[in-house]
Amino acid sequence: MEQRKSNGGIIMIEIIPQNHFEVNSYILFDDTKECVLVDVCSQGALQEREIINFIEQNSLKVKHILLTHPHVDHLCGVAFACKQFSLPITMSIDAVRMFNTANNQAAMMGFELGDINNVEIKTIMPGDVIEFGNSKIECLDTAGHCEGSLSYYNAEEGYVITGDALFAQSIGRTDLPTGDLDLLLSNIREKILTLPEETKVYPGHGPYSTVDYEKTHNPFLLM
Repeated sequence: MEQRKSNGGIIMIEIIPQNHFEVNSYILFDDTKECVLVDVCSQGALQEREIINFIEQNSLKVKHILLTHPHVDHLCGVAFACKQFSLPITMSIDAVRMFNTANNQAAMMGFELGDINNVEIKTIMPGDVIEFGNSKIECLDTAGHCEGSLSYYNAEEGYVITGDALFAQSIGRTDLPTGDLDLLLSNIREKILTLPEETKVYPGHGPYSTVDYEKTHNPFLLM
């Protein structure tokens, strides 16, 4: 579990890789014990129990369930999470159309979705701010990997969750429907690389990085 100090206390970031695509599910919380789930992508009872156990063992209260983008490997635990914590799934307004194709995506890629058709959807837009406890997260438009992709930036605590837009020394693929390489590179450069250099970058897969490191080492951004 990553701990980060801020003026409001200690911010905690739990990373739980799940499903056969090894997606990073995130649990963000602070001293108030309120938390946010990002990209819950559990498959099966054991992985669902990982999420539940962590929340129960730390006495957390889930305030929001967020989605970075509407690809099935990132949304396949939505039905479980929304039912378990009695909350809607919160996503970009531009992600809804692709989210509604989740059953087709799942059939092609071997995912189980549960009762996703009855999940309540709450839409947000770039620039919106999500609050939990003493923390605030700004929604950044990082479309390009697919439409409706958002990154979640906490300025005070100095981290950004980028989904599949930006990885450590890589970027998201753009050869799938609604992918756009030029748009992705533009959004990364304008929305992510302009953040303070010490900002931690937490991606949808793999290890975390920093804005400074990606500026100077990411081969896709040095072109």
